[in-house]
Amino acid sequence: MLFCFILWTACLFFCFHYTSCNNVINVGVIFDPDQFEGGVNWNVISDNLDKDFQFRTPEIKYIDKPDSFEATNMLCQMSDTETGLAAVFGPRNSLTSNSLESACSFLNIPYMLSSWRPRTATESDVTFNLYPEATLLSQAYATVVQSLDWDTFVIIYDDEEGLIKLQDVLKLQEHDENAVKNTMMLTKLDPSGDSRHILKKIRNTSMSRIVLDCPLDKILNVLEQAKEVKLLADFTTSFFLTSLDAHTLDFSSLNTKSNITTVRLFDPSNENFQKNVQQYYPETEPSEITVEQALMHDAMLLLTYSLNNAKKTQEEEVLEYEGKSCSSLEKYEDTLGVIAALKEVELSDGLTGPVHLMNGKREDFRLEVIEIDKQDKPIGIWESERPDAIYLTRNATEREAEIKNRLQNHKFIVTSRIGPPYLFEDRDKEVAGNARYYGYSMDLIGEIAKLLNITFEFQITKDNSPRNLAIDLIERNADLAICDFTITPERREIIDFSMPFMTLGIGILHKKAETDEEANMYGFLGPLSTVVWLYIGALYLLMSFLLVFISRMSTEDWENPHPCDQNPSELENIWDLKNCCWLTLGSITTQGCDILPKGVCSRLATASWWFFSLIITSSYTANLAAFLTMSRKDDSIDSVEELATQSKVKYGCLKGGSTASFFEKSNNSLYQRMWNNMAMDKAVFEDSNAKGVERIQSTKNALYAFFMESTGIEYELERKCDLRRIGNLLDSKSYGIGMPMNADYRHSINSAVLKLQETGKLIELKEKWWKKEREGEPCPSDAPENTDALALENVGGVFLVLGVCIGLAFVIAILEFLWNVHNVSVEEHISYLEALKVELKFACNIFITKKRVKPLLSESSSTKSDDSSKPNVGILNGAASFLNINTSIIHKLGSTEELNKRSSTRTRKSSSTMRE
Repeated sequence: MLFCFILWTACLFFCFHYTSCNNVINVGVIFDPDQFEGGVNWNVISDNLDKDFQFRTPEIKYIDKPDSFEATNMLCQMSDTETGLAAVFGPRNSLTSNSLESACSFLNIPYMLSSWRPRTATESDVTFNLYPEATLLSQAYATVVQSLDWDTFVIIYDDEEGLIKLQDVLKLQEHDENAVKNTMMLTKLDPSGDSRHILKKIRNTSMSRIVLDCPLDKILNVLEQAKEVKLLADFTTSFFLTSLDAHTLDFSSLNTKSNITTVRLFDPSNENFQKNVQQYYPETEPSEITVEQALMHDAMLLLTYSLNNAKKTQEEEVLEYEGKSCSSLEKYEDTLGVIAALKEVELSDGLTGPVHLMNGKREDFRLEVIEIDKQDKPIGIWESERPDAIYLTRNATEREAEIKNRLQNHKFIVTSRIGPPYLFEDRDKEVAGNARYYGYSMDLIGEIAKLLNITFEFQITKDNSPRNLAIDLIERNADLAICDFTITPERREIIDFSMPFMTLGIGILHKKAETDEEANMYGFLGPLSTVVWLYIGALYLLMSFLLVFISRMSTEDWENPHPCDQNPSELENIWDLKNCCWLTLGSITTQGCDILPKGVCSRLATASWWFFSLIITSSYTANLAAFLTMSRKDDSIDSVEELATQSKVKYGCLKGGSTASFFEKSNNSLYQRMWNNMAMDKAVFEDSNAKGVERIQSTKNALYAFFMESTGIEYELERKCDLRRIGNLLDSKSYGIGMPMNADYRHSINSAVLKLQETGKLIELKEKWWKKEREGEPCPSDAPENTDALALENVGGVFLVLGVCIGLAFVIAILEFLWNVHNVSVEEHISYLEALKVELKFACNIFITKKRVKPLLSESSSTKSDDSSKPNVGILNGAASFLNINTSIIHKLGSTEELNKRSSTRTRKSSSTMRE
């Protein structure tokens, strides 16, 4: 009886012991040294495991360095025990993990992972990785980058595994090493840990979007180095952190204005998440829970639920675990169905969301896109069900409002250069800040600042060079560039521009022709040379003298002075020097003469002079119009074609500016030829437009032309009246506000410029600085001229000759008048002033056309009575005038009889001479 009791007790103990041994759950844990430094709370398994199971807290084995042999040895020792292993939790290191995965596959033990692994060609049925599947995660990164509207970006990676993780991001852009500009740049972090030179190189490029893939412990160090090289100081720089644990870091020490975006697998503010963290990880804040911790937690839960489900499917009450030897000749089978249960179980209350590892990979997960300064609300949500799309939680209006809010908290650095009318520098050295400058650029940014409610600070670029404006933006030394900054394809490759605020083109600035060269008042003398004019004048006088002698020798030119007297005692020859000069002058001016010669010889001489006058006058008349037209047409250049085809006038442009780039890159053969000419003579280039204008004005004979933009030409023409513009514009371009590539505030700046354009403010600013704000009077507008008409300066000499001759005639007339007054005073025995008074009074009365032979003096004159007693000499005075005899002789003779006697004597002498 006692023996039976002992035997029953032994059997009962054996059965209990056997049941307890087979319901004991052992797991193998092999980690890397730095894995789960905070430890693992195995209560997650024990608290959720079926009460019939007994869970033994495992001893964690660490692999100091990647050693596949040692790791496999550890696993085999754990497995080859009496109770065996329910599952194995493996390390991060891929080399060690691959060996363990192979061993678990042979032993048919579930192999649990919670770290990223690339997709492999052969997948094990026993491996269960709760980390998001590598292909889907890479696609998620690419979708996020696309949603950020990054046209160009830099990828900074820590190791080659990072490139595998970002393979879909790499496919977004094509990379060409020979291209002038690539939309993507790859660079690897320096293994030494000092990557400042790499970050500085990025800062000196136009790329301000950076994808950073590195371990969590390196992120802050890289960002601190980026801050040191002023990469994080830029408002336009944006970082995208691929680490799913980046949200656990404290970025407050960076104090950056840059936008840093990342993704997370779970929301720490979720109520269920915080509840589980408080229960199992009370010493850790929910925001500090890493992805690896959360995945390990979910892996333990998944294993626990799988064991519970596997037990329910078994007919027996126990799960008989037994040791498995790695030296077995045959592969073990999953007789307990735990592996199948792991594939079927769906975990819904895990820290990282729903988990279902049907194929051993986590292909159903959700990522939240967040900004580190606003982690309470994600800006986008990506779901594996729609890998090519992302749900944005902010609409365009909210996003724009967010950007504006950032703009208002940022002080913009505006780079510019001194150059009228865009920017002037105040001469007062005591002023500081923005008050030092004024001009169009200052007014423009001022209007934009009012619309966007932003603040700004002006600074002058190095060497005041347009080229350095782009460098300031590339190197993040400025946020905006405002001046006469031309939008060109080359600049668009490295920086961004706002919409144009001014449209213009390339023109040619030249100097007007000299006034004294154009105003040839004696152009009418041009058809004949000076020598010819001298010969004509000399011949005119000579011909007049010859006619006098020829006429005196010709008997037919001696005429009867009294046609009624058939037998005159005297003959008269009217061809004195005065009449001969009048005849020759009337002939050469084609006006004729009222007296003509009658002798054959005199007529022959006159006809020959007429023929000479005809040829000379006709030739002069024919050439006069053409000569005056040619004299008005100067050698000025009126088009770019004329400028290109001549070699007398040199031409140049601003060195290193957009105008030079236009000629250099142009496919037009004419412009290419002009560029070659300029490139051969470096002296034609100028460092600034002001120097180019100064050179135009200082070069004599207008032998230099300068290519510059039409807005600058308009400004100079308003103030320098000796300049002119040649021809039409060579091209069409625009001025824009420069900014770093992919600047977040570009849309805001565009909206402000568009509003200024719609309200007419841009036109008002140009009118102000081009026309109103000036020193001195504006240049008179050039009225359109009739190019076919002769100007006064072309024929002014004719008016001058006319005026001189009339003036000379008037002087002679005055002298004759005064001499006549003198004669009257002598003849009438009156005072000179009294005679002048009488004659002047008569001359001024233009309505009297008849004149007395003797002046009508006043009756009170004392000489009137004496005049009545003298003989009437009025008829004699008339005869004397006809015979060209001075009338004073008549008064000296004293009587008519004596006069007749003397006249008869002279006539007889004349007749005697003629007979001889």
